[in-house]
Amino acid sequence: MQHAAVFVIFWGPEWQNDPEHQAAAADVRSMFQGLSASPFGCSWQEWELPGKPIGAGSYLGDEIILTAPVPPGGQLADADIQARIVTEVNANRAPAATDDTVYVVLPPKGVPVDAGGETGCGGTNFIFCGYHNSFLNGGQRFRYAALPYPCNQGAFTCFVDAQENPGRTLEALGSHELAETVTDPDAPPVANGAWYENRTGEENADICASVTCLADLAIGPDSFTVNSLWSNLAEGCVASAPCTPPPVACTDSGRGTCTANERAPQSCAFEWLVDPNLTTDRKGFPDSTVTCADGQAFCDADATNDGTCTFRLAVCLNSTDPRLVCTPSSVSSLTLSDKIVASSDPADQTNATTLLDALAAIDPGSTGTVSGGTVAFTPAASTGNACSGYVDVRVPVRLRGAGAAAGIRVLSLSVQTAGGPVRERLKLVCEPTFP
Repeated sequence: MQHAAVFVIFWGPEWQNDPEHQAAAADVRSMFQGLSASPFGCSWQEWELPGKPIGAGSYLGDEIILTAPVPPGGQLADADIQARIVTEVNANRAPAATDDTVYVVLPPKGVPVDAGGETGCGGTNFIFCGYHNSFLNGGQRFRYAALPYPCNQGAFTCFVDAQENPGRTLEALGSHELAETVTDPDAPPVANGAWYENRTGEENADICASVTCLADLAIGPDSFTVNSLWSNLAEGCVASAPCTPPPVACTDSGRGTCTANERAPQSCAFEWLVDPNLTTDRKGFPDSTVTCADGQAFCDADATNDGTCTFRLAVCLNSTDPRLVCTPSSVSSLTLSDKIVASSDPADQTNATTLLDALAAIDPGSTGTVSGGTVAFTPAASTGNACSGYVDVRVPVRLRGAGAAAGIRVLSLSVQTAGGPVRERLKLVCEPTFP
């Protein structure tokens, strides 16, 4: 789905009359209003296909149905949820279905949902806490998610915290199901037309469906609990990705955006910034190995399946980086490894020229002179937080017989500082196919 548009159906009088339900409904509304245009929603862009970008979605509103979905003690059938969605649309109480519309249905507390004999939350065969699906009506496919009210039953719980906060739990469940609806809108998969783990059938949020994978996400003045999502590029669970290239600077705290040689006392003398870089090292900082796939628009700047990945990267000198125990140290010279500088490959030659020219111009208080693979600074570069702009570094895939394998380029620099030398290394990997 390219622009997920959410409409929420609160089904039951409790959503209007009961304070606990009202508070939970407010959390759900606020989350869905900002989710698709947030860094969490931007992480979905990893899964967009060529010519099918995933952009910001919208919130189409909500309604409260004041009649009870089932008699007391009953279970709400999935078929009745589907029928109710169609009824609301036909009565113009809900927007018409489109390929981007997502109907989210929330029954009240104590009403389990029965989906094919499995139930949640609670019920006769308590298996799930939420799900999404689709159905055809009048030739139009309707995409929807069901979020039963959180509960405990036996040894199974849907709550995500010890306080058993229903609003926070519905945020986690709602973000889980919306992300899966965007990347696999017609679950269970219709043919092979969407993203899921082909060995297990799990979708991107299922793989990361653990309390340890929850994350608090700030959207404007509010904070929401979201279910992290599997990332092939990160080879792990992520909760956010930049919606636009981050400003070139290595002064932010937390995970940060820059990669440095953290073991060197002068580590902040030189840092790399690759956009996007979802991989993390052992300390949780951006890793020095970054992977993309040829034609994957999320990370291949040329967005073309042309046998080459174009990585966007920048560099910074003498950063005031709060993540590192480091004192900035003036830089007298930088030397790029001969493996790139002396290569006969046109891509390497272009990369070397691009990087060396960017490094030569990086410090406004110093003149950089390029000689071979070395940039010498006069006087030594000592301006704090001096950064280049983004430049393109191209990594071709490796041809092997009739096929192709991952192309790899290692950018290795020797940085001479007043405090001693620092070795900096960045490994860029271009996979030949997506995924």
